[in-house]
Amino acid sequence: MSSLLTPLLWSFLPAQITHQILPYLSSFLPNVFPTSPRGSPTYLRNYRIAFTGVICTYLAYTLYKGENSQSSTEDYYALLGVSKQVDEDGLKRAYRNLSRLYHPDRAGSGDDSIFILIRRAYETLNDPIKRYAYDRFGPQIIDWKAASIREYIITGLNHSVGFYIISGAIMLALSLLGKAREGSYWRHTLFCLLLLSELHLILSSTSSLPLFSSIPKVIDKIFPILSAPQFIQIAFLHRIFTTISIAINQLTNVWYPSPTKTTDEDWIKVVSMLRQLEMESITSFQSEILPLLSSGNPKNVEILIKNNMEDILVERSISSHPQIRQVYQKAILKPIPRILRTQRSTKIDLDNFEIAKNIPLPLSPPSSPTLSPIRVI
Repeated sequence: MSSLLTPLLWSFLPAQITHQILPYLSSFLPNVFPTSPRGSPTYLRNYRIAFTGVICTYLAYTLYKGENSQSSTEDYYALLGVSKQVDEDGLKRAYRNLSRLYHPDRAGSGDDSIFILIRRAYETLNDPIKRYAYDRFGPQIIDWKAASIREYIITGLNHSVGFYIISGAIMLALSLLGKAREGSYWRHTLFCLLLLSELHLILSSTSSLPLFSSIPKVIDKIFPILSAPQFIQIAFLHRIFTTISIAINQLTNVWYPSPTKTTDEDWIKVVSMLRQLEMESITSFQSEILPLLSSGNPKNVEILIKNNMEDILVERSISSHPQIRQVYQKAILKPIPRILRTQRSTKIDLDNFEIAKNIPLPLSPPSSPTLSPIRVI
């Protein structure tokens, strides 16, 4: 139950914890977390940093807590008080010592469950085939109907594939729904690394991953899970994968938030304005060019368009020149004298008159038919 409740709690608890601790962080560490109103860019920056610290603290806690989360009744080596490299004689000595303490005839108690568990652990570890299967799949191998290492491995792989089917289905559903796209690469990478690590722990003759095979003994004492049976390491890797996947999803949502609805609406407004400008430019172009095209003389049209294009290029060159730009802008804003306005309007009227002369007149309508006189009776 706790394995299901923990991911659900940590899917929304970090945000609440971060909002609660931010005022205290601003009080004790004002240089790192300057005080700012909620919703401001500085507050969002402080929130991201504090949120990342909360997530990393939880990951460290999970790493530390995961070593002691395994039940002592499942670790037969710890139950018998022997190391993982113990031989047959060492198992017998440990079993005899524990039998003197917990045997019902000697202990004098009616509860013999502890002695039954000790005997089951001894019988499992004393059988080389069962010990091989126990190291990789745990105490559940006692209920399996298998007689060889190959049968135990096939049965164990069939039991292990369920975790990957469920995890893969969840990631596929998130991809189809378009959720958590930012961290999908890292989740898929961790998923593949987890699969390869578990296959190595199950199929390899060594009891740990190659990365930890040559670590000093001091590290083993700090992290005893590295020298634990393979099934305990696999369960720990599953827990770490689940926790890191949740952390990646939360961190990417904070550091790389998805576009909001307001942003989408703004883009829609920008696109509509661009379309409106496009229609206005097309209309302006047609109003300038169509009268020229209707003159009936392609050579004159070509000359007029060429002259207008040259004027536009010259104006743009002058307006973009760093030494002439200011003078040009002043000249544009300066009012035109009345005489020049009259001359310019007269020239425009003459140009329009020349264009109108070249436009052919429409055909005259046909004459009306001759009507016979009406005879009055």
